[in-house]
Amino acid sequence: MRPLSRRTLDWIYSALLLAIVLLSWGYVIYASTVAARRQLRKEYPHKTFMNENL
Repeated sequence: MRPLSRRTLDWIYSALLLAIVLLSWGYVIYASTVAARRQLRKEYPHKTFMNENL
């Protein structure tokens, strides 16, 4: 296997960094929706919210 060029390594590192950033933002958005749903359920226990099973 021949060594990778600098351009290829830069592309791989950029793609890896982008994947990490997207995954972390996805986790932040998911965690905030879970926390918001929990807060709403605590403040309004008699209401039924959509997608209750998520």
